[in-house]
Order: sequence, then C-alpha cells, then structure tokens
Amino acid sequence: MKGVLGWIKSHLVMVVSAIVILASLTTGWIFSSGWNKTIRTKLEANASKAYGDVKNAKVTYVIPSLLPGEQAVTQSRAPNRIVTDFVKAQRAQRVEQASGIVDKVEGFNRDGHSLLATKLLPVPVDASQAVRQTYDFLARMGGDVRTGVKSTYVDLLSSIGAGGPPDPVKLATTIQDLQQRETERMAAEGGGGALNAEQQQQLRKALMDRRIAEAQRRAKEISVYADLSSFDPQGFGPDTAPVPPLDRGLRNSTETPTLAEVYEWNFDYWLVSDLFSAIDHANTPAGGTRANIEHALVKRIEKLSVQSLPIFPKDQNAAYPPPDDTSSSESAAGQDPSVSITGRVSTDAYDVVNARMTLVVDAGRLPDLFRAFADANLFTVIDFDVSEVDTWADLRQGYYYGADPVVRVSLELESIWLRDWTTPMMPEQVKTALGVKTPGSPDEGG
Repeated sequence: MKGVLGWIKSHLVMVVSAIVILASLTTGWIFSSGWNKTIRTKLEANASKAYGDVKNAKVTYVIPSLLPGEQAVTQSRAPNRIVTDFVKAQRAQRVEQASGIVDKVEGFNRDGHSLLATKLLPVPVDASQAVRQTYDFLARMGGDVRTGVKSTYVDLLSSIGAGGPPDPVKLATTIQDLQQRETERMAAEGGGGALNAEQQQQLRKALMDRRIAEAQRRAKEISVYADLSSFDPQGFGPDTAPVPPLDRGLRNSTETPTLAEVYEWNFDYWLVSDLFSAIDHANTPAGGTRANIEHALVKRIEKLSVQSLPIFPKDQNAAYPPPDDTSSSESAAGQDPSVSITGRVSTDAYDVVNARMTLVVDAGRLPDLFRAFADANLFTVIDFDVSEVDTWADLRQGYYYGADPVVRVSLELESIWLRDWTTPMMPEQVKTALGVKTPGSPDEGG
C-alpha cells in the first residue's frame, strides 16, 4: 500500500489528469444527453416548419394579355415543373407576338410616308444651299403666284378624283344663252308677243333641267367635290396647322422658313394625305373602280382642318418652350380623360394630332366611312354630328349628289404618330420643342 501511495505521490500530476478526464467523460455524457435532446427538438421543429412551408407553397403563374379587353390568365398553385415550363413557353410566345404586333403597327403607321424635303431634313445636306431650298420647298407646298407654281395639294386632290362643281361663269353663260334662244323661239311661236304664263313655266323648267343636266355631267366626271377652298384655316383656332402653307409669293421675304416649319409642312401633308386616302378608299368599291359622285359614299368635302403640332410658341418672338413638367401623372402615362373619349395624349412614344372634317355623305353608309378611316391609318373618330342638307340650295350652286339621301356629318378624328419612325426625321429644333428624348441625350442618361 505504501508502495502505491508512494507511486501516486511521485506521479501526482498524471494521476490528477486521469481523474479529471474520467470525471469529464462522465459529466460530459450526462450534459450532452440533455443538449442532444434540446437540439433534436429544435431541429425537428425547424424541419417540420420547412416541410410545411414547402407543402403549402404556391406560385402565381401569369400569362399576360396582349389586346384591349383580353383577360390575362392567372393561376395560383403549388410549384409544378411541367406547368412552369408550359407558362414559360407561353410567355415567350407572347413576347414574340407582341414584338411582331409592334413592328406591324409601326409599318402600318409609316406606310407611304417619306420625307418630301430630303435635302433639308433632318439636317441640310448642303448648308450653303439650305435657305434657297427652304424657299423652293415652300413654293412646292404652298405654290407661288409669281412663277405659276401650283401647290402639291392640287395634285393630292386630283389623285382622289376631286374637283369643283361646274364653273359658275360658264354655267351662267350657258343658262343665259339657253334662256335667250328659248324665249325667242317661244315668242315666235306665239306671234312675236310676250310669253304667256304657260310658256314662262316651260322656260323655267327648261332652264332648271339644263342646270341639273350640267351638274349631273360634272358629277359623272369626278368622285368628290373638293378643292383648295375646302381647307379651313381656323378649324382649331390659333392651333390650326397651315394647310396648305402660305403662298411663297405672299410670304414676307424677310421671314426665312425654318427647318421646324419645313418639318411641319411635311408632317401636315402626311396627315392630309391619309385623310384623303380614307375618303378615296370609301369611294372605291371592292371592284377597285372609283365611283363618281352619284354613287360615291363621300360626295363633298366642305371643310378640312388639321391641328398643328405644338412646335411653335404662341408668341413667335419667344424662345421654344421646354417640355411641360407640370403635366399630370395621367398625361405622362398617355391618358387624360378630360381630353376626349379615348383620353389619349402625346407621350414619349407617340404624338396625338387631331383633324376636323365636314362632309356630305350617303346617309345609309356612315359605318363604312368610319371603317375607311380605320383602314387608312391609326385614326379614331372621337366625335361626330349629323345634320340635314338642303340639296336644292346646293344644286343651285352646281352640287349634285345623286338620287340617294345625303346628310352633312362633322367629324373629329384623332391620329397617332409613332415616334420610333418620326423622330429620325425631326430637326433638333422640333425635338426640343416636343421634348423628344433620344439615346445619348441628358434625359436618357447618355
């Protein structure tokens, strides 16, 4: 025993360490058993919660709509790989369809619209010739009484078969000649005396028949009554576009046309040509032969006015105004219900420009007229009024509309012009005035 105690004393550190290790193992097992139970309980709770979250998880699948009035497909359900793949494919197809629609709409909006002033817009090809070329373009658009150059709008009217009633001077001469001949003939038949009541009645009928015959003859030669006098320079008050622009010979020689004016004249021509195209389409049946006035849908263009692009300030001496930053959020989004039934206003994507027309049309075919405008470009009829036509009063002026009933319709049309294709044609002055944002501009962060 003494030997054992002696050995322990001589190896005391080793013995103490062994006792500590054995005690730690025992104590550790006791405490670890409690810790394992706590950790296990906690992990089981977390796992149960995670399992519940996964089991009850739902994903909202959405296939967006493309057309107004079309409902988007929306479904909330548990994640499913097959459904996910299907929806992904459908959304990709929708994106492709949307891109195709945008391209088609832009092509439709742009179709047939090219620059008339190719040497001036958007930047003059030769700056040294720019002033002369702007005056030449003014003469082309508005005419020049000094040189006999006619406005290109004369050719545009001719292209849809438009013309005026019988020449009033020639018609008056024809009627006077007939009156004189018939009076002399009837007087001779009656013994040279004054015409009696019956003869006077016959003479009036003969003169009226001749007037109608002359009007009918002219109505067979053209498709619609219209000429330069049909353009209304006050249709939108001070916001009316100059269509056609002032004759070059009448313009103040000290006021050199600007590139902004050149663009406006070009733009106005696009809009008017589309309106005329709609009328020509309405007057051309499916067979492809343009109808004469007796059978045409649109008999007469009494008035036509176009709203001016907001390029120029009311005070011509003022600087061009910056973009309006005070517009409402609705206007910024392209919607302002106070403007019209559509609520559309100009945005960064497009310009909204209105036109007003007063037409004499076939009373039974108004829906066809509205469809013709929709077929011509991005036009929407936002207002119209219908009134009676005094056909006999118009006939006395040489306007013959045929046998079918007619009405006078006053239209207001809204037109949309996509900036994706108009912006590259704009001079900088116009872009600034309209607040157009282009890649690389400060507004675009370039």
